[in-house]
Amino acid sequence: MSLLSFILWFYFTTNWLLMHLNIARFQFLADALHGTGGFRPQVSRITGTPALSGVSYLIQYPREGDEKFARRNEVAWYANDLGAACSRFAGYLAKRPPMRVTANPLLATFIDDCNWRGDALDVFWSAFTVEAKARGSMLLLVDMPSDPNAGRSVPYLLAIAPEDVAHLSVNEQGLVDFCEIYTDDGVIRGWDTERWWVRKGEQRLDEGEHGLGACPVLAFTESEFPNEGEFAQIADLSRRLFNLHSELDEILRAQTFSLLTYQIPVEQAGLLDIATVAAQIGTHNMLVHSGNTPAFIAPPDGPATIYLSRIAAMEEKIRRIGHMVEAPDKAESGIALTIRFQQLNSSLSHWAARMSDLESRVWDLVTRWLGLSFESVAVSWNDDYALTDISAELDILTAMQMTGFSDATLSAKRQSIVALALSGLPEDELSALLAAEGDVMHERTPI
Repeated sequence: MSLLSFILWFYFTTNWLLMHLNIARFQFLADALHGTGGFRPQVSRITGTPALSGVSYLIQYPREGDEKFARRNEVAWYANDLGAACSRFAGYLAKRPPMRVTANPLLATFIDDCNWRGDALDVFWSAFTVEAKARGSMLLLVDMPSDPNAGRSVPYLLAIAPEDVAHLSVNEQGLVDFCEIYTDDGVIRGWDTERWWVRKGEQRLDEGEHGLGACPVLAFTESEFPNEGEFAQIADLSRRLFNLHSELDEILRAQTFSLLTYQIPVEQAGLLDIATVAAQIGTHNMLVHSGNTPAFIAPPDGPATIYLSRIAAMEEKIRRIGHMVEAPDKAESGIALTIRFQQLNSSLSHWAARMSDLESRVWDLVTRWLGLSFESVAVSWNDDYALTDISAELDILTAMQMTGFSDATLSAKRQSIVALALSGLPEDELSALLAAEGDVMHERTPI
């Protein structure tokens, strides 16, 4: 028995925890994030008749034929609310990036290019957050180029989606100690606490020891791996919304156009050629009539109205789950906006704490790869994002000025607004602005 075969046999036959990932579920979340798969159905016309050639998240009616269902898929469109929510969430995090301090040039190089593609670590974390927030779980590989002539002397990061995992095992501490993933070139890459390998079926193409004493694959989740996140509900609602839009289009296509009616007297019923009249009457013809006036009849708008109300309610649920604090359709009360900001701030703080733990484990592996001390770098993530409505804060400041608050109180309020509005500035520039704002208030003379 080969070493790799023994490892696989050992993992599958012992009582160690071998994770069973719901690949189909994570693939669905990935499709909802990127608008791919069943949210972008493919329709072929090889024989001239439309036919669905792939998967679709549209639900076929019991009495709907395959050709009609294919036509409905051909014009279906998907509004990517999950991608927008995840990007917006990552954008809030990026406004207050973590602080990193290191004097080691190798670690500084890793910070400037952490994925071997020229992306700085903060840029990589933003993209990683989008993918992880949609799924609720992600994996991260901290690897080192095996070829010393590769032109890179520091480790690099590779994000691994859960749907790409072939086998995964975690220990009692919840840390990954065995992982195999599928790759685009048809092989399987694997790692454990001592070795790495590349195989195709049972044939080992390459292998070696990494000597880290820990598996270089890290698991990330909002709670306990593997787990769906709070935004997974948006994917489910988006699938229903995807169907609602398609069903509404079908209703409008079938019932929007009014029908022209003309009452024929009984004595003329046998003298009128209905087929000829129906073919000739149109928007560029004149209809000459005698007796009763022709009229148009239209189907009731009840079904379409019901669908529009359902769509509006579904979109509102998606906005609330995605912590969208803007009010696009109507003005919200200050209390309602405050509550929604608090929910967003809480979610951001929780995510930042999890990311801080992940980055700490990343630096542990990076320093192991380089043979450095873990204390070679210091990282600090924000624990309070304190997002708020700047317009509301300015209204409060105006009310305080009109009420006659002291200069010291007004100065503190103005400084807090400056800190909220310009939080993305470098620390030295922000401190100078805050000090200047305080000086301006003290230089004013009482009226």
